[in-house]
Amino acid sequence: MQYFPRKQYASQSINITPLIDIVFLLLVFFMLTSHFINEKNVEITLPEAESGVENNAGQMELVSIKKDGSLFHGDTPLSAGQLKSLLVRLARDEQPLMLKVDEQAPFEPVMALMDQARQQGVLSIGFAVQEPEESR
Repeated sequence: MQYFPRKQYASQSINITPLIDIVFLLLVFFMLTSHFINEKNVEITLPEAESGVENNAGQMELVSIKKDGSLFHGDTPLSAGQLKSLLVRLARDEQPLMLKVDEQAPFEPVMALMDQARQQGVLSIGFAVQEPEESR
């Protein structure tokens, strides 16, 4: 019987399939959890509008106006100086401003904020609304 020696192959490769699976699962995990992060906001009842368009508010600065006319950025009250510096930064970065106004808020603080934003050079202002009850 004739004996043929086995050829010795050096297996130097690394199987990266499990690594790709883990990276993909981490990516999906972080995408889903970032979607469920609750931002600190002020309790406001938004007006209803059928023509509202869903927008990515993550790219916009959000200023809330309560029904008593007080201004908030996130959950912190805004003073006149803080509001001016926020508007100057938005104008410099050409970033849009999103107004979240309570449906019972007086019009005067809304108009004053819009006027001040225009004077500082903010190019885009949007209003947050909610869908009407019957269409939900």
